[in-house]
Amino acid sequence: MDRIEFISKNDGMIRQFGMRVEEAGDGYAKVSVVVEDAFLNQHGVAHGALVFALADVAFAIAVNSLTDAMGVQWSLNILRAARAGETLTAECSTVHRGSRLFVVHYTVTSNSGKLVAQGQATALPVENTAIKTGGDAPAG
Repeated sequence: MDRIEFISKNDGMIRQFGMRVEEAGDGYAKVSVVVEDAFLNQHGVAHGALVFALADVAFAIAVNSLTDAMGVQWSLNILRAARAGETLTAECSTVHRGSRLFVVHYTVTSNSGKLVAQGQATALPVENTAIKTGGDAPAG
């Protein structure tokens, strides 16, 4: 099983929120989710946690497609609201791949093509045998 397939099948957030991996490759991922009523906040718009989770999943796939890595910093600006029934798509690309640090940029757009959020995140390479062996990640 390749790295992207392993991540896609074993990430609980993808399953829980009904996310779809639309496209993925070395240092890149495109993931979508439909905004359901269960994902709305008290104002009747998509909860910021949903938008962040979508961007974070794309981030995780993009960096872990290259090597085992853990996110350590995130920045996300939400620019407009999303409503029930809309499909949101997060697209994430690696902008720096060093031996000790990865930086990515991501955007979240609506199915109408409007920019909903954008940001960047940082990951550190780690030693993790879960992807290599198909087993559970170590605790800690």
